Order: sequence, then C-alpha cells, then structure tokens
Amino acid sequence: MGKPIAADYEQTFLLPPSLEEWVPVDHPARFIREFVEQLDLEQMGFAMPQSDEGRPAYAPDLLLKIWLYGYLQRIRSTRKLEMACREHLSLLWLTTLIQPDHNSLWRFWKNNREALRAVFKQTVQVAARSGCVGFVLQALDGTKIAAACSHHTGWSKEHMEKLLAALDEALATNELEVETQNGGSNETEGYRLPAGLTERRILRDQIKAGLEQLAADGRKHYHPKEPEARRMGKGGENRYAYNAQAVTDQKSGILTACETTREETDHGQLVPLIEQARENLGVAAIAVETLADTGYGAGADIERAVGCGLAVLVPPAEGAPPKDTRYPSRDFNYDQATRTVTCPQTRQLDHEGTVTRDGRRLERYRCHHRDCPVRAQCTQDPKGRQITVHTHTAAVQMMRARLSDPAVAARFAQRAQLAELTFARIKQHDGFRRWTVSGLEAVRTQWALVCAAANLRILYRRWCRPDTTEPTRTPATAAFPSWAAA
Repeated sequence: MGKPIAADYEQTFLLPPSLEEWVPVDHPARFIREFVEQLDLEQMGFAMPQSDEGRPAYAPDLLLKIWLYGYLQRIRSTRKLEMACREHLSLLWLTTLIQPDHNSLWRFWKNNREALRAVFKQTVQVAARSGCVGFVLQALDGTKIAAACSHHTGWSKEHMEKLLAALDEALATNELEVETQNGGSNETEGYRLPAGLTERRILRDQIKAGLEQLAADGRKHYHPKEPEARRMGKGGENRYAYNAQAVTDQKSGILTACETTREETDHGQLVPLIEQARENLGVAAIAVETLADTGYGAGADIERAVGCGLAVLVPPAEGAPPKDTRYPSRDFNYDQATRTVTCPQTRQLDHEGTVTRDGRRLERYRCHHRDCPVRAQCTQDPKGRQITVHTHTAAVQMMRARLSDPAVAARFAQRAQLAELTFARIKQHDGFRRWTVSGLEAVRTQWALVCAAANLRILYRRWCRPDTTEPTRTPATAAFPSWAAA
C-alpha cells in the first residue's frame, strides 16, 4: 500500500520550471493576451509614455492586460490586482513576472478613461466579426447600482439650509472676535485664523455649492463625497446610485452598447443607446429590432425613435388609469391625416385650438354631444370631455396597435429573458452590486469594463471552439488570426 501524496518542501528542481508549461493552451490569460495584442492602442487613444530619464514607464498593453484579466476574474481593486500580479500563476505568466504596484495601475486607469471605454467597442466589433451577433433582435434595459458612498451620510436640502444658517452665524461671531483681538484689522503681522475657522469656511463653501447644484438639478438630496450621485429607488430602498444601461443581442448575449447616467428614470435613453449599438456594430445593425420596457416608453422617446427610422417595440408609458372615468384617453383614436379625434362611441370631438406648453404644440378637442348615452361615465365636466393630442400621439397609437398583434407580442415577450438575464449575471455571478469608483466619468469607465468583461467571457468560449463556425458567419480568423490554430 503506497503512501499518501503529501507536500515535499525539500524538493528542488534540476532546471527552473517554465511558466509556459504551467498555463494551459486554452487558459483565459492566453485569450486576453491575444485580444489585447491585436488592438491598436495608440489609435484608440491610450497614452503612449516616453521615458527619456529615470525609470521607464510600464507599457500600456501590459497594464491593459492586467486590468482586463482582473475584471474577467472579478478582481476590480488596484491593491488586489497588485497582489494578484505577485501570487496568481496566470498573471505571472501574462505579465512575464513584471509586478506593477497599485499606484501605477490606478494612474493608468485615471489617465486613459476614454480609451478604456473604447475597449468595450472593440469587444463588440470582434464579436460581430466572429459571428456572435445575430443582427436580428436586441433588448435594452437599465439597472440602478449603488454608489461607492454611504447613503447614511448624505445631506437633505433642509439639513443643508439649516447648517448653512448656523455656519454663517458662527463665522460672523468668530470673525468679529478676530477683528476685536487685532484692533479691528485682519492684516496684523502674524495673523492666523483660529482653529476650526478655516474648516468652517470650507464647509460653508461646500454647502453653498451643493445647494446651487440641487437648485440646478431640481433635487432635494446631496452627498458631499459623491456630488454627482442621486438618490434612486433600488431594491425597495432609496440609495445614492447611478443608472447603468446596456443593450443585449439575442444570439449569444453580447452587449452591443452600454452607458451610465445620473438620471433616476430611463427617459431619453432609448435612441442614444440604439444609435450607439449601431455605431459599434456598423451598417449591418440597421435592421435590428430593439425591445425595451415601459421605462423607455415616453411618448417623446417613441416619436423620436420612429422619426429616426429605428425598429423598436416599446410599450407606451400610460400611467395609472383615471379613477373618475371609465374611458381613459388612450381609448380615443386620433387620425393624423384628418386631424380628428373619435371617441369609443365612434363620435368625433370638436377641435378647440392649439396651445404651446414647455415648447411643445398641443391640440385640444372637446366632446359637445350632450345626447351621448355614456356622457356621465365619461366625464364630470359640464362643458364635455376634453382630449389633449400631443405631437407624439400618433406614434404612440401606432406602437400600441403593433403590440396588440399576437405575433409581435410573442416577440416582445423575449425582452425579459434577454435584458434582465444580463444584469442578473453581472450582479449575481460577477458580484458587481456597487461601484468601487466615484464620479460619473469614473463610473462610466467602470461600467464599460464590466460590460467588456461580459463580452470577453462569451468571446473566450468562442475562442476555445474555433471550429463551430456556421455557413452564414464570417470565419473566426477574421477576428483573431490565430483562432484556427487555438
């Protein structure tokens, strides 16, 4: 009976071991190396350091490989990446035993934010060339991700106003004492502010800046350490967060577009995200149909999408049904050609005129049929039921009619599986539930890297199986020259 296999700490090597033999040929580190080396980093906007004096700088492709591999392995901290470069065998191979410190890693991130966001676009284009994008159906959705700051230490507008008044009073008293001690002048030689006075002035200026931002944004909450974050409903709670957006392709789950905003709602994001997906994918994306939920169904957004010639399926945001009538406005049909409104009783309303509200033209129609059998159930207005027609009413009605088709409704039913599954994987599998950076620009960069990592996982599986090409696809060698030999 043989002895159990145990560690032998006295074992020595006749020849030094080779890292090349310890990293399998299908390891993700090899995939990341191959992906980065086919990128033109200078054209993408990465800073190319030149060191004429002192210690040479780290090459940008080396640091990019570390960051991408870190996000692929759910390592998003600079200090943990620094430790991984010393301890993880795969990173030791990928960096050829070079060990950048956390400061170098962070400076690379800080100085190349826009270029790092461009890496996501490269993953989309590689996926399109390798046949991972179907160019048929895609889904758009958004999710709230908590900011790095604590939601307990934020300030409300009311609290800031009270604190500002107290600071003004305290500073006025302190400054009067200083003037008295210095004979009415603050220019006495050796004059110094009392302890705490400078800090109070800084705090007062910070509160004033915060109140100005709240007035500009029309908000009531402000965080001193995360001024760009906003309180948003998230998981049944109200926290400081950012709104992360993504477009998911049906075929392989590739994310074709991504963005991060500080808006609490998804209004205004429909067209920009679709246009970004088109730009990332090229002309082949023109016929792609986009599915989105009611958060993107504002009338102005639907009108803009239809006007841009975009194929979208978005349920209009109707709001809660009115309680004082059995006949909501959506049941009144507007004919754009004849500019007439017909009620559910097939009676036409009379045009009352045109008004302008918030820069938009509105048409008003009123029912003057006093013999209508359902007048009492329709309105309590003695003048008759009034209907307001917006410029987007026709587009909303057309969208509502399309979704009433069973075949179209069945196609739209795929939205939840496409879009929400993507966020479930990012939050649950990747454990990404909170930003680790502060500020909108940094958050946008981090979300682009998170989405790039999601795409790279799909591309990695494709890279491991280069022989799974379909007759209609472009061969994988068009994306990575060595895939056929992998």
